[in-house]
Amino acid sequence: MKIRISDLMDYNCPESVSLGARDKDMARRIESTVMKKIGVEQPKPHRIRKKTLRTLLLAAVIAALLGTAAYAVSGWFMNMKKTDEPVTGYWRAVDAAGRLTDEQKIIFPDAGMILSFEGPKERMNRPEFRCWYLPSEASFGYTDEEGWTQYLSDQGGGTGPEIPYIVSAGNVRAGNFKTVINGDVTLVKEEDWGDWHITMLTSDYTGCEGRWLYERANFVLLFNAEKGWLVSVTGTDPLDTLEHIARELEIRDSGEPAFDGENNMVESIGMIDPGRG
Repeated sequence: MKIRISDLMDYNCPESVSLGARDKDMARRIESTVMKKIGVEQPKPHRIRKKTLRTLLLAAVIAALLGTAAYAVSGWFMNMKKTDEPVTGYWRAVDAAGRLTDEQKIIFPDAGMILSFEGPKERMNRPEFRCWYLPSEASFGYTDEEGWTQYLSDQGGGTGPEIPYIVSAGNVRAGNFKTVINGDVTLVKEEDWGDWHITMLTSDYTGCEGRWLYERANFVLLFNAEKGWLVSVTGTDPLDTLEHIARELEIRDSGEPAFDGENNMVESIGMIDPGRG
């Protein structure tokens, strides 16, 4: 059943209701019968078989405003700061006793936006999504038999500068965890879709110090401040195409705990610009 992200309200996850064991087969039969009676053909979500499984580490990300700003609803708070200066950060890890075991200094000479989050120590389960619209076949990522995943992308064959789209989902992380968007970042549009705060950006890389595959990239960032979820749709495809992908996403709780493989990390910095690999 096709559900737009703007329709994903509390009724989609009725935590206070218990109706016994779930019967997916019965639910599908009922849904199929109803659809046939009203003459509606059910669409199928995009699904690909396992080609390459990428473990996506989302170290706090997303959304930007010109100047310094912030957006908050419920438990999570997002800080956004535009910059025209190089940004320096660290990857720092500690052992069980809190002793520093690793430290790496990282410099982003082309940083255009700094993003960070504040929120509760406890994090909700990881989100997952399935795509009801994609402008081209995904070439990288993995979905289950029903089309659910946490990462899908079309990387343009891996030879030219184009990286049409990358769709990824994860939990944000509070504290000394930052991310950047590189280039000359411009806010195009900002609005709310139900429980999601949407930020649409474009970035120009032509004036960057570093060498980028592409001259421009676009970003549609979906932030759920109540759950601490961040879904990003980025790439070199036109912004309206990426927005179409975002509007046709179905997002739900995966039932998996937030990824804590980096728990020994007490500080990190990364970027969310489109990339291969």
